[in-house]
Amino acid sequence: MSVTATVAVDAPGHVAIQALGVFQVCLRHKAVSSSAWQSKKARDLLKILVAKRGHPATRDALMEALWPEQDPRRTANRLSVALSTARAVLEPGHRFDANRFIRADRATVRLDLEHISCDVERFLHLAQDGLARQRAGWLEGAAELLEAAYEAYTGDFLEEDPYEEWAASLREEARAEYLAVAGALAELADARGDDRKAIAYRLCLLAHDPYDERAHLTIVAAQQAAGRHGEARRTYDRYRARMAEIGVRPAAFSAVPLITVV
Repeated sequence: MSVTATVAVDAPGHVAIQALGVFQVCLRHKAVSSSAWQSKKARDLLKILVAKRGHPATRDALMEALWPEQDPRRTANRLSVALSTARAVLEPGHRFDANRFIRADRATVRLDLEHISCDVERFLHLAQDGLARQRAGWLEGAAELLEAAYEAYTGDFLEEDPYEEWAASLREEARAEYLAVAGALAELADARGDDRKAIAYRLCLLAHDPYDERAHLTIVAAQQAAGRHGEARRTYDRYRARMAEIGVRPAAFSAVPLITVV
């Protein structure tokens, strides 16, 4: 089966937003320059709308997020200016209706994902579909979707905004799905007897969560089974050090090869 994105691709006015890793907007495959934004607030407005995943955000909530604790009577006009700027960036030629990419009324604002391609949306769809297929036992189709999701995850959601509350929920959701994808791919690699890939996927898990005990131990078990005893011992020593940091008693090294890798 072939893997396809779920968002619409509008050829002459195609807008693509990259939000995993470095934030970037592309129009017809050409990156929008930083000078085109004119306003950081307009760029932040678009990021917030991406984080809302097509759901409407109230104007009051947007004003509070962009200009916290300032008088709404002053920031309402600023929001209108930021909205106009963001729309102009997404559609500089003004060939479409103003609501084509960012829909707004007197109370709310939202992205129209029917006309915008967004990498985090594509990733989540691939990940959730692949994980559902794996749980249902459709392993061949699951593997293709999961591998596509794994490759699509190019970094945490809006990495350049680590302290913004409005980005936290989707960042955590996407990261959790990514780790679930890596774990599922490791299990599929186990089933194929592909120790190298199984270890690589679990090392990815440890890069994001160095205290994942199961990932540590299954790597040790795989290395032992492959006869790579020196590597297994070094991996075990790293595992023991991580467990000591959080006050968890590590499993004995002699018991590790008895762990079933599933």
